[in-house]
Amino acid sequence: MQITYENSGGESLTLRQRRPYFLTNVDGTGHIRQSILTFKAPSQDGAFFISGTLDMRNITLEGTIVAGSADEAATLRQRLMRIFSPKKAGVFTYRGKRIPCNVEEVVLAQRSSARTPSFFISLLCPSPFFEDIDELRVELAAWTAKLCFALEIPETGMEFGAREPSQIIFVDNDGDVPCGCSIQFRALGSVTNPELMNVDTGEVMRILRTMTPGEQITVDTHFAAKRVYSTRDGMAVNAFPDVDTASTFLQLNVGRNTLRYSAAENMDMLEVTIFFRPQYLGV
Repeated sequence: MQITYENSGGESLTLRQRRPYFLTNVDGTGHIRQSILTFKAPSQDGAFFISGTLDMRNITLEGTIVAGSADEAATLRQRLMRIFSPKKAGVFTYRGKRIPCNVEEVVLAQRSSARTPSFFISLLCPSPFFEDIDELRVELAAWTAKLCFALEIPETGMEFGAREPSQIIFVDNDGDVPCGCSIQFRALGSVTNPELMNVDTGEVMRILRTMTPGEQITVDTHFAAKRVYSTRDGMAVNAFPDVDTASTFLQLNVGRNTLRYSAAENMDMLEVTIFFRPQYLGV
């Protein structure tokens, strides 16, 4: 049993079943509750189901600080309280998955010995879903390198790279629920109206803009964190007004997703990359 917590200031602490922070219990990582909204008509037996949404997740940690002296215990207490500060957001990592959270409560109780104070920490996760630690990267339109060493160039010449011939690629979401993603359109030359379509649903994200060489447009489709911005020469500019009003901020459904990229002009000059983290109901 081992957890790692990192706050928004970059400070981190690992708790495990060993000194100095001896972790005795982790609760809330496998529990999830849904709030159900229903409608009941007069004289109706039962009710109509309207919708259901998952509640926030509450994770609690219990353990004991094991120190060699009372002064060392005081120092360890101070470090625990500094890292688990309620004034800083953080990320909780457990069993190879992570979840953003906020510190709700930190309780430090003195036992009979000043060298072994116990602690109780409550973390509140606004989003109940655990995520993969590393973002997955999928390239829909890219170049395949063909240059290798030792290098010998024949008289007929050689290819240094090859463009992927297919406009369609399969993206597998191995999580428990649909998830948002980050879509990156990159123009190697002038590209007009780049778009990405979910072939399975017919939904499309289209940018009504002529991209200049070297420009990159990023579309974040995460719930409550949707953004569209253009980056060139290190400068980021809001590009939300360039989104086609018929567009959908694509979500990756559970299982296999069939995606197709395109552009109104110069599609061969377009590179498309997707970044996402599968989400899970518990660990």
